[in-house]
Order: sequence, then structure tokens, then C-alpha cells
Amino acid sequence: MILELLRPEPDLLRGLSAALRIVYYVACLGAAGLAVFAIGFGRLQEPQDAAACRSMTLGMVVVGLASSLAWLATQVAIASDGDPFDAEVWDMMLTSRPGNSVLIACAGLIAVAVATWIGRAAVAVGAAGTLAVAASFTAVGHTTQHQPRLLLAAALVVHLLAVAFWAGSLWPLLLASRRGGREAAQLVEGWARAATWIVGGLVLAGAVLAWLLVGRLELLVTTAYGRALLTKVALVGVLLGFAAWHRFRLTPALAINRPGSGRRLAVSIGWEIVVMVLVFWAVAEMTSTSPQGEG
Repeated sequence: MILELLRPEPDLLRGLSAALRIVYYVACLGAAGLAVFAIGFGRLQEPQDAAACRSMTLGMVVVGLASSLAWLATQVAIASDGDPFDAEVWDMMLTSRPGNSVLIACAGLIAVAVATWIGRAAVAVGAAGTLAVAASFTAVGHTTQHQPRLLLAAALVVHLLAVAFWAGSLWPLLLASRRGGREAAQLVEGWARAATWIVGGLVLAGAVLAWLLVGRLELLVTTAYGRALLTKVALVGVLLGFAAWHRFRLTPALAINRPGSGRRLAVSIGWEIVVMVLVFWAVAEMTSTSPQGEG
């Protein structure tokens, strides 16, 4: 979005498309991550927090569905010189890779919504929906244009599932931190133990993707994609710093019920959410450019 607006003659429609893509990423992976959190840690939540998370999940699903259709409309408008309602272009778009990706993601979001509505009896449905959301991104983008295709697709799915787990957990962790107490500390500590392994998978899969897509170190500083990737890596480094701070300083303080510890952890998680959104912005910028440059 920002890369487009910085051009000498910015295309506002393409800028809008990039902005919608950010919303789409946040909503899809946020809903999927909330579903994963409910499966893994929902039993440790207070009933009020679990209800709030269910409402947030359903809201994310609605936003994801709406933003996906709006993003497709901008793609139709770009392809038809400004007409977002061109029926012929819509037909082509829905059978294209971007259209297939959106349809798979929408099916996954609907499955997540059904599982959220039914509850723990539909765990398998929620897990399948989460996997579908992550897999939908393998139908479009840079991983479809480079080899080895299967390794790239697998690395992307692992990376996105880990991202969803992290991003979707922030809201329920913030709610628990606000309440404070030993129960909240147990929830945060349990999540942190699982996150240690999952974030390791995120970093490893991300490194594989970066190496296979970029290939040469000089492209990191000579292409828009490389610079966006470096920005993403820097932001993920900030997130890792937050994670370490929470695990080794703020969570132990919460466990011993130190006055104000819950509020401090909640505020810190709030800032972590801001940085996570910036990561999604960097990803949206990456998808707008080529890993190998414009040439």
C-alpha cells in the first residue's frame, strides 16, 4: 500500500487493493488463530473471556468474508479499467488463482464459524477450517511461481499456521492478563511453553521461504520485495523481544500476583498487537512486488 502511494503517479485503486489485503490477512489468520487457541487453551479461560473470544472469532470471520470479496472487486476493477461489477471479468476472476484462493479461504472461515458456534464438539471442523485458511494462500502468490513448488507450499502452510497461532492468541491473552490472578498466569505460562516450539517452526519455515524465493543476498537491499522482507524480519524481531519480556519478566510477576502485573502485561500485549498488524502490512507489501525485482 505505502509502496504504491510513494510512486510518482500512485494508483489509488491498487493502494486500496493492498489495504484490503492487509485487512484480509488480519481477519483470516486472526480467526484461524482464535480457533486454534480455543482448541488448545479454551478450557483454561474464564467463561466471560471464552465468550468474548467466540464473539471476536465470529466478527473476524465476517470481516474476512467481506474483505475477501471487496479485494476481489478491486482486482476486477483493475482488470476492467475501473468497473468492479464487470460480470465477464468476475467469471474469469472466480476461476483464476486469486479467485480459487479466496473461495478456499472463505470455506475455511465458514468452517471456523460453525465450529465456534457449536463449541468443542466440532473441534475437527475448526481444525479443518484453520488448515483450509492457511492452505488457501498456496493457491496464489510467489510460491506458485517458483520451485520446488511442494516444499514452498508446505513451508508456507507451516509458517501461516504458526503466524495464526501467535496472532490469534494475543486477544485472549490480553483478556486473561487484565483479569490477573494465578489462573491467568497458568494460561499465559501454558501458552508460552507451546509457543516456544511453534515460533521456532515459524522462524524455520520463514527462513526456508525467504531463501527459496529470494536466493541472493543482494536482492534484499536492491528490490522492493527484499526491503519489505527485511522490514518484516525486523518487526518479527520486535515481537520476539515482546515474547521474551513477557515470559521471563511479566508472566512471573503475574504468577506471584505482584500489584499491577496484570495491567502491565495487558498493555504490553496491546503494543504487541500493534506490531503484529505492522507485520501483516509488510507481508502485503511483499505480495505486491517480485522477489527477483522488476526486471
